[in-house]
Amino acid sequence: MAKAATPATKKAAAPRPKAPAKPAATKAAPARKPVAAKAAKDHPIRDQIAATRDTIKSEASKKAASLKADASTLADQASTEARKAATKGKDKAAKAVGNLAKMLEDSAGTVDKKFGKQYGDYARSAATTVAGLATTLDKKDLDELAASTRDMVKKNPAIAVGAATVIGFVLARMLKGNSND
Repeated sequence: MAKAATPATKKAAAPRPKAPAKPAATKAAPARKPVAAKAAKDHPIRDQIAATRDTIKSEASKKAASLKADASTLADQASTEARKAATKGKDKAAKAVGNLAKMLEDSAGTVDKKFGKQYGDYARSAATTVAGLATTLDKKDLDELAASTRDMVKKNPAIAVGAATVIGFVLARMLKGNSND
């Protein structure tokens, strides 16, 4: 027996074509009126806030410039005072080194008697070297001393570290001695 045709065995229908896009959808949106003109009329508080903001900005800029000028003036004054103090310290150091040279020269005779002429000559040689250092300190200004010290440290870093140690020890002893007065 032959089967009867049922709706399930029918061929599937071909898909329907989609409708074309509407031409109205491709039009540009109408131009809007500028909002700024409307906002100015309707929002006087915004204008007042903007004016206040501009005033505050202007005042802050003026104050910043004033503070910068004051800081520059104070930096210049500090630099001048530091240079004066450094010059005063250099003069004191030159005087102290000169006194040390004189003390070494004076003690050379005692060293001759106690330890022999050879050690007395060492003391006189050290006194001459120290006196030369005192003269150099006295004659040169701070910039020249800084440049020559920089050059010496670059050439002989080990000597520079040793000298810094000795100078630190001497300064500590001097300051400790002054605080006991």
